[in-house]
Amino acid sequence: MTQWGDTGLSGAPVKNPSTGVVEYVMEGPPQYLVWYHAVGLIWITEFIFAFQQMTIAGAVVTYYFTRNKSQLPATPILSSVARTILYHLGTLAKGSFIITLVKIPRLILTYIHNQLKGKNAYTATAINSTSFCTSARDALLILVENALRVSAINTVGDFVLFLAKVLVVSCTAFAGVLALNYQKDYTVWVLPLLIVLLFAFLVAHCFLSVFENVVDVLFLCFAVDTKYNDGSPGREFYMDKALMEYVENSKKNKYMAGNEGDQEMKSMSN
Repeated sequence: MTQWGDTGLSGAPVKNPSTGVVEYVMEGPPQYLVWYHAVGLIWITEFIFAFQQMTIAGAVVTYYFTRNKSQLPATPILSSVARTILYHLGTLAKGSFIITLVKIPRLILTYIHNQLKGKNAYTATAINSTSFCTSARDALLILVENALRVSAINTVGDFVLFLAKVLVVSCTAFAGVLALNYQKDYTVWVLPLLIVLLFAFLVAHCFLSVFENVVDVLFLCFAVDTKYNDGSPGREFYMDKALMEYVENSKKNKYMAGNEGDQEMKSMSN
């Protein structure tokens, strides 16, 4: 007897001889729909992550490349969200779909997955309004040109973020011990404390990932700024005065180090 609303996707009823329970076994093409839903889940997840990264990148890029800070929008996040919805949803959909295709066979295409999954492609899209593949290529070239700076920033940044997570978890552990110590009903409070610490780490990771994203976007903006501008009339830097002073001091230090090296070579030759 055919039940109302039966689409044939529940499987064929088969009675288990050992338990006597009727089980539904998927047969034919419907049994492969699980892969369809898995791909869709990964794609939607990557699209949500891409939208978040694009929104943050758009707000930071607007702040960085606006010379007159008084002309900044009153709500930069909402402006970035609106700009992303109006102009970049196709880029996000294409980029997240490409990342999904690379992420599924990750054991075979790990290197390609790591190259495409970076947030830098969305930052390059926010700067130049180019497609995902073009932005990924441009961001990769800029990162290769600034490999030493990338290594230094990643090392220091990851260490600082790790210390911040440890600080949050430590403070939560201290507060949890004080709170549970006065709960006479709990004889064993180690397990609740461990669960609280786990959630504290996850919350800290979610919040600090935003700061990590901002640092990555600012560095790529700085790299693009120093690549196409030199501070001369008509090619002024977009960076603020503090960062500009740092760049000028680093240039002076390199120049002085080069002169000292030349003088040492001349004295040795004499």
